[in-house]
Amino acid sequence: MPNQICVNAYRILRSDIVYVDGGMCANPYQIAKYARKMEMDQREILEHVHISRAFTVFQMTTILQDMLEQIIRRYDPGTLIIGKFPALYLDSDVSSKESQTLLENNLKKVRELTTKYDLITILSNLDRRMLSNSRNVRKTLYERVDEIIRMKQMGQCITVDLVKKHESTIVLAFAKGQLRLEDFGMVI
Repeated sequence: MPNQICVNAYRILRSDIVYVDGGMCANPYQIAKYARKMEMDQREILEHVHISRAFTVFQMTTILQDMLEQIIRRYDPGTLIIGKFPALYLDSDVSSKESQTLLENNLKKVRELTTKYDLITILSNLDRRMLSNSRNVRKTLYERVDEIIRMKQMGQCITVDLVKKHESTIVLAFAKGQLRLEDFGMVI
């Protein structure tokens, strides 16, 4: 989904996307494939998606604490995506206390930069099981973010749940330009 979010964020906002990848999720080939599917110029989109990868919680911390603001100033993005964010804080080689401290500090920094630069910021997980209450990662995230959005692909539709607001909807996937009954004044 984050690869699709890159395309849609550029399509809607026409601004750069900074994608900090914490789990080898960022895939330029998938971004290009989705851009083609949306009948958009894949090269143009890829030129506006800036990917940085972190393989450890310490690399993620360095990117977020020391490098991200400079990257934001350089590219002036409208969207910040941090892919598979919680995974790195569950590393068994890092103590629970240190992991919790890094998580809290990094979330604080991300919120600060989001506010300062008026960004749309998305922290993706991709695996709900990873948010077990191990190390209080789930609790910390849920308390410090504005909304938790669960998305699940189901055939030709995507279910979207807003966890904190207790709302949900289904998004149907239609081909570009395809008319729906709503277009004729008929609502299902």
